[in-house]
Amino acid sequence: MPQRTPRPSEISAALAALGVYTQAPSDHELEEQAIAAGGENVLAAVLANALYGAAIGCGMLAEGQMLEQPTNQAQRLSLARAQALKASGAEGPGFVGAMHWQAAHIAGPLRPLKDHEHMPLGQALAAVSWALVLLLQAMCLAEPAGSTATEVTKALADARAELSTAEEHLRRLDEQTADLAGELHGLIAAAHDAMRPHGNGHAS
Repeated sequence: MPQRTPRPSEISAALAALGVYTQAPSDHELEEQAIAAGGENVLAAVLANALYGAAIGCGMLAEGQMLEQPTNQAQRLSLARAQALKASGAEGPGFVGAMHWQAAHIAGPLRPLKDHEHMPLGQALAAVSWALVLLLQAMCLAEPAGSTATEVTKALADARAELSTAEEHLRRLDEQTADLAGELHGLIAAAHDAMRPHGNGHAS
């Protein structure tokens, strides 16, 4: 039985429960937000991703407190993190799809760094993270009946090229280790800036 897509009001209530909102928006406010976003489905996706981000923050804090206890840390961490994909409802091929979606969330803000010639570490991160997305994409393409071998082969070839590019950037980084601290500072700032909405309402 297919999962029902939550309505914006339900997602907003979850955000309020996590403390992102002081109180959930009213139905009228949600209607106005849906119009501004381009439709209820767009608003639901925006709010769902906001909820995902809020859950990440909540998970980091909860795991941090859990790991303050010195015993069975690996077992407890494995148990806790297994719930992420379990709660997503992903099963069978959908399990790989969920991991592909998560990988894309990581690779997205790093992707713009591929053009920062003065940041070989950032360029390596952009390439490696995108290679992971492509490898998981190849796994997804291999699952459904009717997928062509050409699509899988192309995804694998593109992933191989990204990994080769990452190796080149890391080799260049070895020559610049003296300024690694400065690069890390600029790298974090550039990745953060890439996620900020710009004039068109989208991240760069």
